[in-house]
Amino acid sequence: MRRRSAKLARRSEIVTRGALVAGIDIARKECVVVFVRAADKARIGRLRVPTTPAGLLAIAGRGRQLAEQHGADRLVLAMETTGHYWKILARTADRAGLPYVTVQSFVVARARELDDLTRDKTDQRDAGLIADLAAELRFNEVQLETGAWAELRSLANARDHYRVDQRAALQEQRALLELTWPDLLTQTPDLDGSHLQAMLRLGLSPVQIGGLSRARFTARLRRETVGRFLPWMAGRLWAAARCAVPEDQAPSATLRLQLAAQRNRAGTIAVARLDAELAAAFEATGLAWLRGQIRGLGDSQLHNLLALTGDPRRLDDARCMVKLAGSNPTERSSGEQQAAGGIHRRGRPLLRLLAHQAAVCLVLHHPDFEARFAELTNRPHRPLHKKQAYLAVANKLLRTLWALAVTGQPYQHTLARAA
Repeated sequence: MRRRSAKLARRSEIVTRGALVAGIDIARKECVVVFVRAADKARIGRLRVPTTPAGLLAIAGRGRQLAEQHGADRLVLAMETTGHYWKILARTADRAGLPYVTVQSFVVARARELDDLTRDKTDQRDAGLIADLAAELRFNEVQLETGAWAELRSLANARDHYRVDQRAALQEQRALLELTWPDLLTQTPDLDGSHLQAMLRLGLSPVQIGGLSRARFTARLRRETVGRFLPWMAGRLWAAARCAVPEDQAPSATLRLQLAAQRNRAGTIAVARLDAELAAAFEATGLAWLRGQIRGLGDSQLHNLLALTGDPRRLDDARCMVKLAGSNPTERSSGEQQAAGGIHRRGRPLLRLLAHQAAVCLVLHHPDFEARFAELTNRPHRPLHKKQAYLAVANKLLRTLWALAVTGQPYQHTLARAA
């Protein structure tokens, strides 16, 4: 209750009763703006401008004119965080010294129904609803990230993009090999192995590989392989090709396998480059000392987790980290009835995924997190399933990172136990 009261007090300082709120419905080419008095939510002006820095300056100019006419003490911009277009306006607002607030898309969608019990959607109506929500203090205090944290967020999102491409390429390869060359998967089950990927990048069908001598195939594979080369693995791949049965779709499948292997290799190079850039950008955050504090949490995992949460020191409670991930437990009870809950999932899915992956590593390598996992899964009253326990450990990790960043103290058992 105290935190909520403090939050409302902070927000009321941003959007005062005498403020003029410019609700902006953003689209790719242009924005619709509705000017609303915060005191009574009266619509006092409309505007249509391009989604450009010049468009935002036009909003500011018109807003100042209306503020003088109606006696408003300040102009506040309110916008919905959809796509990347809001960042264009937010960056320009920062440079112009204009305060702005953001409203969740989910809240705007619900506000449409609360307004007149319909889901009708128009640009002008949405702009007015966004301004109304800001006047009711139902907005976020999130501001556009700058400096090292903006760099980290951009790099982490790019890294995830390439990792998704890699997984898609491997999935395509597995499907094609199961159709045209199933024996290869039996001989080399590790589809992401360096030797297997090098062979697929050669663009040779099983029949073509089988027509080569073992020595010639080994020489070609050696030139393509990145990293340590194992001649016995080359022999295993060559033997699998000799036993393969030609298929009608083999020529097209061979080309698709080669292209997928090339995409996988390009993704590997990109991820390595992004990891190096993440490490360099993380140095400027003042939290580089967190590396190695938690055994089992790799540097790359730490960089990506904090890149997606932003600076933990800006948050006033460890639970905010969990809420950002959308992994906070739900509560569904009424009177004496209690229903099964789950997690909210109203957060950043990628952050939730990375925290879960890190939790799996910590349970294997860190005694404190291993003990917490065992306690949750073996307790006599309502033990958790493994997936639930891993998620609880992931939440514990996020709270621990917040505690370390805020206190500036090294990792301690007591600090982790209290998180």
